[in-house]
Amino acid sequence: MLTIMLHSLRIPLIALMIFVFALPAHAADTLEAAAPCLACHAADGLAADAVTPLVAGLRKKHVLAAMEDYRSGERLHEEMQQAVQGLDDATLDVLAAWYAEQSWIASERPVDSDLAKAGSRKARASCSSCHRRSGEGGIGAPRLAGQSVAYLVAASTAYRDGGRTSPAARGKGFVMGDLTDDEILALSHYYASLR
Repeated sequence: MLTIMLHSLRIPLIALMIFVFALPAHAADTLEAAAPCLACHAADGLAADAVTPLVAGLRKKHVLAAMEDYRSGERLHEEMQQAVQGLDDATLDVLAAWYAEQSWIASERPVDSDLAKAGSRKARASCSSCHRRSGEGGIGAPRLAGQSVAYLVAASTAYRDGGRTSPAARGKGFVMGDLTDDEILALSHYYASLR
């Protein structure tokens, strides 16, 4: 079954081997459950496409909360909701810990410097109290710096428009409720430009 899943997801064998050997011995039984994660986030947490967030090196608390919100339906994303359905709390905990232990590597995707400059002014006024000026986040807010523009636009729009409804997301929705599409784009270029 696992072989069929991995083949259908086209996961490189080397990525799977890295994941298997890096998991704690007691967590090896989570490998089959983790196969869907590897397809998009890879073993090292470096997303293959611009819309998938980079999760390597994010705080465990934030990765775990996101997976729990997808599982409960408080965070909408069809692929993520399918990936975490049926995973128990212990498996989510192991997966979140695994990605949190990886080194952060920022996206190398291009940004528009003029939009980033405009976004920096808005970020200081609206976002830096939680995500910090450098965008590295803190205990209460995840890292934004170095994520791709496409992911940041999609996530910000979801918060603004109600696609994320957990208690933590409701606060962000209030903060982001008045942002225009142009402001979200500028903020996204700003945070993507930070490393």
